[in-house]
Amino acid sequence: MFPSSTSNSEENPPGWAGIWPFFWQIIIFLSPFILIGLALEFALWKTGDLWSPQYALNHQQRSTKESLYGPRFFSDQFNIYKLSGIRYRHPSILSIGSSRVMQIRDRMFHPLKNEFYNGGGLLRNAFDLEAFAVMILGEELPLPQVLIVGIDPWWLRTNYGKTTWLHDSDERFSFAGHIEAFRQILKKDAFKKAFAATSAFESPHFRYEAIGTSARIEGTGFRKDGSSLYPPNVFLEYVDSPIYRDRESPPIINRIQMTKREFSLPATIDEKRVRMIIDALSLIKNKGVEVYAFMPPFSTEAYDALEDSPALNKWWNYYKHEFPKLLESHDISVIPVSHPAQYELDDTYMFDGWHPSEVYIAHLVKKLIENAPHSSFLKNVLLEDLTLTIKNAAIPLAFNLPGTITETSSN
Repeated sequence: MFPSSTSNSEENPPGWAGIWPFFWQIIIFLSPFILIGLALEFALWKTGDLWSPQYALNHQQRSTKESLYGPRFFSDQFNIYKLSGIRYRHPSILSIGSSRVMQIRDRMFHPLKNEFYNGGGLLRNAFDLEAFAVMILGEELPLPQVLIVGIDPWWLRTNYGKTTWLHDSDERFSFAGHIEAFRQILKKDAFKKAFAATSAFESPHFRYEAIGTSARIEGTGFRKDGSSLYPPNVFLEYVDSPIYRDRESPPIINRIQMTKREFSLPATIDEKRVRMIIDALSLIKNKGVEVYAFMPPFSTEAYDALEDSPALNKWWNYYKHEFPKLLESHDISVIPVSHPAQYELDDTYMFDGWHPSEVYIAHLVKKLIENAPHSSFLKNVLLEDLTLTIKNAAIPLAFNLPGTITETSSN
């Protein structure tokens, strides 16, 4: 027999003394990446981008100054921030919907300012509204006295949205979320902004207390009341050249004319989604809440394009005519879709083809209050003050101009 050539039973495995140099080489190799990672984490925390929405909101609400929450990294999870805001504020008057209702502000409801919160950005589709209703019924969220629900026309469309994001977890607590944030920061422009924001504690022009890179550098984000502030440069741009600009990319008028994205074909009504919206609103209404279906406006330019589009005509007319009738048959009040010309305004009152300014949306809030029943909680709002606020607006896009009239929390 041949002796075994593979036996090493007499040999001892190498001890730590032999392995440690190998690990030391790995540590030396990885140390630059570890230091870069720590520096980026520090920058994200220092700017406020890494603050959880709950932590940022608590800080924001306790501040004696008006503050602005506008992260650039981890910035798209409006659901977590707005749900936290609703739980913290316990608003008697709550608006929810997409970004198209974000310009509704507390100052429109004087003397009930502290009773209002803007949950705009919380809902993206019919499934989100259904999930919101379930959370209300399950007492996961406080019950408002008045609920203003912005409903976009594409929520009624076949295959628009398949799930809700109201139960998503915070990406700040995931490894993948941090890697994606690092990837974004390491772009040349983003890297400069992220580290510049570590030493900027106020937003430009309005001088709000700023939390997050976008708030500190661009001056954009959410106020305490949940409303959204556009970058002040938009307002200054309007002062220099007071014309209408569709600031979306691509412009809304182009999307309509080319039937792209939200206006893509086939534009067919999904009865399941329609029923989902009606059922969700009815469930909330049955809890004793005043429910108002708010159909956000379009620019006159975009509205006319929808009116003239044969491909979108059936869907658009259902949203504009039949859907409001269906809502009203379930005793749900409706503020119908509109455009500036209907209020003797022009498209300079729009940020783009589908986002109204706070001045234009104040006209719609005024109409909502005027149409509310005499028993409505909204009848406590002083319409004279709201009318004066609208009349004294600095420009069509905003009540106040940055750098000339400083907004404070008393506004």
